[in-house]
Amino acid sequence: MDFRPGNILVNGNEVAGIIDFESARAGSTEIEFTKMNRYIWEVNPHMKSAYLEGYQTIRPMIDLERVIPFYDFYDAFSAVVWCKNRGIEQNKEFLQENIRTLQKLIDY
Repeated sequence: MDFRPGNILVNGNEVAGIIDFESARAGSTEIEFTKMNRYIWEVNPHMKSAYLEGYQTIRPMIDLERVIPFYDFYDAFSAVVWCKNRGIEQNKEFLQENIRTLQKLIDY
């Protein structure tokens, strides 16, 4: 649940490593696509096809159109709880980002 650009080490055009497994846990790998979608593909749509092409060399591609909305909701809801537990004032910007995501998902 912590796969985001700040945790990906890059050397030139290659991924050198992935760090920060504070939130790592067993579960669905599909949830990682929510961070990729929110922080990378929505900002730089041209990066999506290259990532998906590389991903498919490792495992079959899932139906992203079907799973991303569900995991986007789950991730944003979990982040709101994380902010409550870690301190709303210290994490106000992250809290607001995730509230906006929830509102967008339910067309509020």
